[in-house]
Amino acid sequence: MSNFLNVFLNNEHIGTLEKDGNGGIIFQYSGLAERILSLSLPIQKEPFDNKKCRGFFNGLLPESEHTRIAIGKKYGINPKNDFSILKAVGYDCAGAVSFFDSSDKETPSKYLKEIYETDYTNLSEDELEKYINELPQKPLATGIEDMRLSLAGAQDKTAVIVVDGQIGIPKNNVPTTHILKPEINGFNETTENEYICIKSAEIAGIKVPNVEIGYANNKKFFLIQRYDREIINKKIRRIHQEDFCQASNIVSAYKYQAEGGVNFKGCFEILRKTTQPAVSINQFLHLIIFNFLIGNNDAHGKNFSILHYDNNKIEFAPAYDILCSQVYPELSEKMAMKIGGHYNHNEILLRHFEKLANEADISFTQFKKIIKNQCEILPDIIDSVINSFENNIGKDILAVVNKNCNKLLKEF
Repeated sequence: MSNFLNVFLNNEHIGTLEKDGNGGIIFQYSGLAERILSLSLPIQKEPFDNKKCRGFFNGLLPESEHTRIAIGKKYGINPKNDFSILKAVGYDCAGAVSFFDSSDKETPSKYLKEIYETDYTNLSEDELEKYINELPQKPLATGIEDMRLSLAGAQDKTAVIVVDGQIGIPKNNVPTTHILKPEINGFNETTENEYICIKSAEIAGIKVPNVEIGYANNKKFFLIQRYDREIINKKIRRIHQEDFCQASNIVSAYKYQAEGGVNFKGCFEILRKTTQPAVSINQFLHLIIFNFLIGNNDAHGKNFSILHYDNNKIEFAPAYDILCSQVYPELSEKMAMKIGGHYNHNEILLRHFEKLANEADISFTQFKKIIKNQCEILPDIIDSVINSFENNIGKDILAVVNKNCNKLLKEF
């Protein structure tokens, strides 16, 4: 087997990924490449060494050591080697990027298309329940032949195809359309928690994907429509995306600011490179304060993304992975990114948001209006969402939101 992978964006050959002599990687764009893989990888003739390109490629892979070991066992590879894992499972990654062994001349042309017809195997309720129950032992569809899937993140999850409300497993490299997350063990009602947060964000005017709570017999799960997939008349198209760590060439292990990850200033620098920076920045300001008020302390650089369209248009992606972490006493009060020099959520006052705005060269007048508006409307929004379906955790989330909103409102 070769030490080269051909890298594709949709069905366009974009470059090659090579294993270097030290267990790292080297990426080189094809001479015909017209689209960038990442803001951190501008098109150039010279190759990118491991230090310059690992942030993007490592960011396509699961963070969980358990998941990487499962992939390693299935394919007989070193679970710590990014190149080997991309070679094994890099057919259906986040965005529109795919990886194929350079010695394999037939598979890419057979599999890769601009637009895919839906081709899948339906899962019965019993089969879906079994699939979800097996995820801890067989993460990321490692128990399913011919499905080579990679998803970033630390949580047990998988990707599926949903057609007319039916959940299935795609065939013939047809892209997945939805992310499926089981409940997180050891934490109360994580599915309901995330549903409340995402639905409340949507009512507050923040762009989010379609989400729902589903059941396979008595097995509960959270189903999120992928925003990096476009589905029109049962035809699927992949849209390229990258998270803010990838756009900054930061590997997933360092996603928290305290460990060298992206800070808010860096986030705004990324958003200034989008096609409509004023729109993107306004959307992000709404999301920053929403995450703060909802008590989501885990909003790190991998939880924000941008979408790259074929015409080189770049947009801020819909919000995702929003959870009220403050309802779980065992989780840290330390936020993933500093606000005005502080990590501790309980220490944050209005002046710290002003400091954040000044550091990032953002209008605090604009930001202050957003803060005040969300503080005023969010408790009622949360209340309406928690009363729209059966749950127990909603009252605790509402208490967190009331506390956070009242604290800031007192300063106006």
